[in-house]
Amino acid sequence: MLLKKLLGEILADMGFTKQHLAKALKIQRKICRDKALPERLQRNKLISEARLATDTTPMLGQILIDMGVATKEQLDQAIKKQEKMIEVYKLLKSEKLGAVAEECSIINSNLNIAEVLESIMKYANKVTNSVASTLMLLDEETGELVLSVPTGPKSDELTDYRLPPGKGIAGWVAANEQHALVPDARKDSRSYGKVDEISGFETKSILCVPLKAKSKLIGVLEVINKADDTSFTEEDAMLLNIFANQAAIAIENARFYGELKEKTEEEKKLLKKFAESEKLRALGLMASGMAHDFNNMLTIMLGTIELIEIEKDKDVILKKMHVIKKAAIDSAHIIKKIQKFTKTEEEDIQFKPVEINDLVRESIEITTPIWKDDLQAEGISIEIVDTLLEEELIINGNDSDLREAIINLIFNSVDAMPEGGKINIATYMKGENVCLEISDNGVGMTEETKNRIFDPFFTTKGVSHSGLGMSVLYGIIKRHNGVVEIKTEPGEGTSFIIGLSKRREMIEKRDEKVLPVVEVEKAKVLVIDDKPEIAMLLSDILSSQGHQTHVFNSGKDGIEAFKKGDYDMLVTDLGMPDISGWEVISVAKQINPRVLIGMVTGWDIAVDEAKQKGVDFIIHKPFRPNQIKQAVTNAFKSKA
Repeated sequence: MLLKKLLGEILADMGFTKQHLAKALKIQRKICRDKALPERLQRNKLISEARLATDTTPMLGQILIDMGVATKEQLDQAIKKQEKMIEVYKLLKSEKLGAVAEECSIINSNLNIAEVLESIMKYANKVTNSVASTLMLLDEETGELVLSVPTGPKSDELTDYRLPPGKGIAGWVAANEQHALVPDARKDSRSYGKVDEISGFETKSILCVPLKAKSKLIGVLEVINKADDTSFTEEDAMLLNIFANQAAIAIENARFYGELKEKTEEEKKLLKKFAESEKLRALGLMASGMAHDFNNMLTIMLGTIELIEIEKDKDVILKKMHVIKKAAIDSAHIIKKIQKFTKTEEEDIQFKPVEINDLVRESIEITTPIWKDDLQAEGISIEIVDTLLEEELIINGNDSDLREAIINLIFNSVDAMPEGGKINIATYMKGENVCLEISDNGVGMTEETKNRIFDPFFTTKGVSHSGLGMSVLYGIIKRHNGVVEIKTEPGEGTSFIIGLSKRREMIEKRDEKVLPVVEVEKAKVLVIDDKPEIAMLLSDILSSQGHQTHVFNSGKDGIEAFKKGDYDMLVTDLGMPDISGWEVISVAKQINPRVLIGMVTGWDIAVDEAKQKGVDFIIHKPFRPNQIKQAVTNAFKSKA
C-alpha cells in the first residue's frame, strides 16, 4: 500500500533511476516465477515449501546491491525511511483512517467522471480540514497541469487554468512524483504567485501529493490553508496520500468506463451502418430480378394497349382492359415488396401481431428473382419447398425485421449451394414456441465456422460480403427474445432453427377486398398534385361521388386557393417541387383546423407520423378508385 510506501519508491525518491528499479523488479519477478509453488502440492508439505520459496528469493534491495547500483549504506538509509513512515502510519487515529476508508469507498462507487472529481475535492478538504483544494490533471501532450476542479474562494476563475511544466509547488510534485509539505508558501522558492493573482486568494500553507495510477502520474492533488490557521502535518500528508491513491484509481476507472461506453456506442453505430449496407446489398441483388418482373408487366400493358387501339369488338376490349389492370396491380405489388424490405427500424419500431407463415411466403416471393430467375440464367437450379403449418402462427414482433431475418437465411442457403440444390422451409410448434426451420443440402459448415457464424464481420464468402448478414439475423431474433439453433456438418448441409414465443390471442385477418362505398354528404374538395394526370384522376373519382373539386398542380397555388375558398377537405400529394405536402397541410390547418386532410403518396410513410401532423387518411400510389371513395367516406363519417 502507498501508506507504507514500497522500498522501490523510497529509493526512487532518493535519486535512483526508474530504469534501474524496473530492471531489478524484472529480475525479482523471474526468480519468483522460477521458484513458484507446484500446482499440485500435498497439504503437509505446503508450509515448508512456501517457507523455502520465501527464504531463497532475494529481496529487491539485495538485487540492486548485486547489480552494483546501490550500496549497503544507501539501502540501510532507505529502510530507515520506510520504518519511519510505518511509525507515522501507526500513530494515525483509527477514526481518521475509518473516515478516509469510507470516503474512498464512496468515490470508488461512482463511474461518472464529473461526479468522481467533485467527490474527490469535497472529501480532500474534509480529510485535511483545509479551506481550499485543487485537483490538477496532467496533459500528457504538453506536460502542463490543468486545474480541473479547483475549490474554495473564487475557484471559478481558476477552472481549466494551465500551469506550465515544473512551475509552482504542484509542478515540482509532478516532476519529482513525491509529496510536498509547505508550512509557509510565501517563503518557498517553488511557489507560483500567478495563481493567487488570478484568484485574489492568499495561499499560506500547502500540502500537495501526486496522483498515480499503476505507477503512472496522472496529476496532483493540492490542499491549501488549514481551516484553523495551523500548518499541515506529516499525518495530513499520510492521510492525503492514502486518499489520493484511491482517488487516482477512481479517476482511471471512470475514464476507462467512459472510453468503453463511447467505444460501445461507436460500435453500435458502425454495426447499424453496416447492417443497412447489408440490406442495400441484398436489395441490389434483387434489383435485376425486380427489373425483369417490371419489364414483363410493361410488355403486357404496352402490347395490350396497342392491340386495343385496333380492336373493334367492345367485349374483347373490356377483356384486354382487365389484362392491363391485372398487370398494373402486379406492378404495384412489386413496389410494395421493395418498400416492406427497405423499411427501417425507426419507421416501424413497435411490436405488433405478426403471422409467421405470411412472412415466409412474402420472403420466398421477394427473393425469387435471385434464387430462381438469375441463377436459372446461369444454368443453376435451386428449388424451395415450403411445409408450413396450416394453423395461424402469430407472434408479437416487427414484421420488417423478421422478414429481413428470413431473407438473410434464404440468401445464406443460396450461397451455400453454388452448384444448385434444395431449400426446405418448415414451420411448426414446439411446446409454446413457434419454430421456423430453414434447411439446405449445401456445403455445410465446420465446427469453427459454426461457432463464429454470428460474429460481426465474420465471413467465408470473400471481400464482396460484409460478414454482417448472420450477425443482423442474430440481433433481430434476440430482440424478439427468441433463440437460434444450428445443425450442420461439412458436406451435409445446414439447418437454422428459430424459436419464437407464440402470441396467445388471435388476430383478425385483413380483408383484402374493397368494401362497398357508402354515400356521404357532398363536399367541397381541394386537390393538389404536381402530376396533372393524377390530379385530374383524383378529381374525376371524387366528382363521381358528387363532390365539388378544384384542382391545382402546385403547392403554393393550392395554398392561395385554400385561403380564398371554404373547403371541407384537402387532398394533397407529399413530394412536390415547390413546397412539400407537409408544408401545405401545416398552413391549411392554421387557416382551418377542422378541415379534413387526405394524403396521396408513393412514399411508404409512417401512419403515426402522418396523424401527428394532422392527416386523416393516407392513400398509397398506385390506387384504385374505390380506395379513394372509401377513404373519403370514412373520413367524413369519423368527423360527423
